[in-house]
Amino acid sequence: MQLSDSQLHKRAMHQQKSVEDIVIDKTVMEILKRELSELPEIQRRRLILYYIHGLTYEEIAKIEGLSKVAIKYAIDKAMKKIRKKFKNFKLGG
Repeated sequence: MQLSDSQLHKRAMHQQKSVEDIVIDKTVMEILKRELSELPEIQRRRLILYYIHGLTYEEIAKIEGLSKVAIKYAIDKAMKKIRKKFKNFKLGG
């Protein structure tokens, strides 16, 4: 199989992840999924709308019939819970 110049360039520019990096990424994703599933449904929904779907606080507030401040507070509170779980997670060594 021959590779075109653009395919060779793409492969050269894309650094392969080490096995350690792949394991760390997988572990982080598993922790994140678990922590998301443990959030109250309302916080989880708002977090997903904001970070995954890219909605603004204003857009979420309009959907839910609340103020922008209330949405920001819920998202900040959810992120605080998630960050707390990652606080003791050490990468590498």
